[in-house]
Amino acid sequence: MARADLAILAGVGIFALACLVVCGVYVYWSSDSHRDRKRRLKTQISGAQAIRRNDEQFSGIEATMSTQLSHHCKSSLYRVMFGNKHGESIVFLMADSREAAQKRATDALAAIHGIAPDDVYLYHLASLRELIDSGVSEDEDLRIFEIAWKGPSVSAWAEHPLFLTDDPTLLGKWAELYADLARELATSAISRARS
Repeated sequence: MARADLAILAGVGIFALACLVVCGVYVYWSSDSHRDRKRRLKTQISGAQAIRRNDEQFSGIEATMSTQLSHHCKSSLYRVMFGNKHGESIVFLMADSREAAQKRATDALAAIHGIAPDDVYLYHLASLRELIDSGVSEDEDLRIFEIAWKGPSVSAWAEHPLFLTDDPTLLGKWAELYADLARELATSAISRARS
């Protein structure tokens, strides 16, 4: 009889111990510290997955370039450099001919800067076709924003150009270019920080 009572007591003790372990695990899982730890781990994993997904998705400059220049832009866009005592500016405008582009740019820049048209110094007037022919980017539409090259790659892009047009495709293309350049800069900084 004593053995039977001892066996029952041992069984009840084991059952009580198992219940205590289950209650302890339940209390731990429902605690704030466990939830915070779980949330931090999930954030770290999802952040790493997002970075990996972005690296795969945006592996080249053409990955984000989707805007195509309009027919009107392709047929009448000109770029000109404007120099004054404060520096130089890059100007984009629409015109029917080289002479019309020269006159429009001169008149607009004289009005903007409050100077006489004779004091406006313009140089490197080029049509879209000339810019495409001299550029190196795979996306021909981006070539209009190229300013300098080192061999087969672009070393400088047009910064803060003056758009004397409201063509949304031209503005969109420039915005996409700078968004992509910012993405490449951020990716490069992240890579340097990781190593």
